[in-house]
Amino acid sequence: LRLSVIFLRTKSFFSVALNNQPVNGVKKSSEQNDSSRTSGEGRVPEGELLLQALNGFVLVVTAEGNIFFCSHTIQDFLGFHQTDVMHQSVFELIHTEDQQEFKRNLHWALNPPLSLEPPTDPAAEESASSCLVSYNPDQLPPENSSFLERAFVCRFRCLLDNSSGFLPLSIQGRLKFLHGQNRQSDDDVLISPPQLALFAVAMPLQPPAILEIRTKNMIFRTKHKLDFTPMACDAKGKIVLGYTEAELRVR
Repeated sequence: LRLSVIFLRTKSFFSVALNNQPVNGVKKSSEQNDSSRTSGEGRVPEGELLLQALNGFVLVVTAEGNIFFCSHTIQDFLGFHQTDVMHQSVFELIHTEDQQEFKRNLHWALNPPLSLEPPTDPAAEESASSCLVSYNPDQLPPENSSFLERAFVCRFRCLLDNSSGFLPLSIQGRLKFLHGQNRQSDDDVLISPPQLALFAVAMPLQPPAILEIRTKNMIFRTKHKLDFTPMACDAKGKIVLGYTEAELRVR
């Protein structure tokens, strides 16, 4: 059910965001769909290639602190699967000492209200997570304003080989309107104007070594007999070695 809600909200956002693109220099979504159909199988997966080249992952967090979207590459850096963290509170992944800093950067004026303070009482955590943040768009700076740009550092929980259990990440992005999200407050009042969300790229402070990058791209698994005769190989091994399982067995 949670994944279904994520899909519908993401689809609603892109349906509005793509239609709001400027005409000059950018095609409309319908024109893009027509051109993609004509290209057929010759299309280049630009989005996937960009994620592979990026030393980090894409992160979209609402003003309440819920993870609206994160790229699947989060698993390569933190060890969490994409479906496990989406539509969950981002503060469950952040070090307690850095939660307030993340809260501050979610607010357009870098001054979050007291209701957005990270809860210290477990009983108050549920009520705090359900509190919706609503801004009047007329009172906000323009979306292209440099005042909405964000760059800060937070420690995120890491399941990979890390002695402290946390990985310092550089969060770089900006606050943008999250379109297509019809929400209701606690008193059933419809919040129709789009609200701000943090669109950012999270990158480790220490860039990976060349050896680590090569190992990440070239690692694969094989199965051998006791005399090291190949028995099986995964899909990545077939790409790296250039042999199928049948060809490996006869070698």
